Amino acid sequence: MGGVSAAAGAGAEAVFLNPASLARIAAESPSEVALGYDALLESSYTGSAAYARPLGRDGAFAAGLVYASQGAQTKYNAIGDATGRFTPTDLALGAWYARRLLGPLSLGGGLKIIRSAIDDRSGMTAAADLGLLAQHVADIGDGTLDAGLAVLNIGPPLKLGGAADPLPARVRAGGVWHVTPTVDSALDVNFPVDQDPYVSVGIEGRIPAAAVGSKRPWAIAVRGGFDQSRTRGVEGFTGVSAGAGFDFSALRLDYAWIPFGDLGTVNRITIAFRF
Repeated sequence: MGGVSAAAGAGAEAVFLNPASLARIAAESPSEVALGYDALLESSYTGSAAYARPLGRDGAFAAGLVYASQGAQTKYNAIGDATGRFTPTDLALGAWYARRLLGPLSLGGGLKIIRSAIDDRSGMTAAADLGLLAQHVADIGDGTLDAGLAVLNIGPPLKLGGAADPLPARVRAGGVWHVTPTVDSALDVNFPVDQDPYVSVGIEGRIPAAAVGSKRPWAIAVRGGFDQSRTRGVEGFTGVSAGAGFDFSALRLDYAWIPFGDLGTVNRITIAFRF
């Protein structure tokens, strides 16, 4: 859905995008484990794991990690001779909590530890995420509007040897319009610290089992979106994304296809278990 997630996120993995999305987990909901894998450009990839469960009548807890690697790289000495290989890696491990307040408002937040390694150099830092979710803040036509705000990666710079780089902090604000019970449209405005602001939009349509006469608890979702940031500095067909999801009550499977023009294509898959 173009990466929209300020108000549209759901499921255990959405905690990486707005911790307040945990508030959508009701007290009677089952726990969920979500495993994700992103095949990025060239040999780089990202893996993630998240666990979420209700905590009390109005709260929910989640823990998760994200691991990223650029694949093996060639190491050179000062005169340009190859001297071996190394694999840059990044790891973030965190925990989050969200609570439903009076009315439609929910708050969420969490802390995470971040570690980065390049060859024989490594560094660690900590960061905080904060989120706000307001459900059913307005009626638009026959549907309702949810609004969300997330402030991510707030923390000190990450130091590797003598160099220090700021964390990729960002503010994300947006909304999701539940056009009908089976169609959602969403828009986010993103303010990253390391580039100009940009807009992302997305749409999702769902086909519940009842629509085809089945009494089993399953649904199919089809999604599309556009992310303005992916069009910057990239030649060819890019910016758009498409995907589909299958929800079988105890099992959920999601896939996304994201072209990056002449650079290649990113494929993302998530599988989640409820218990």
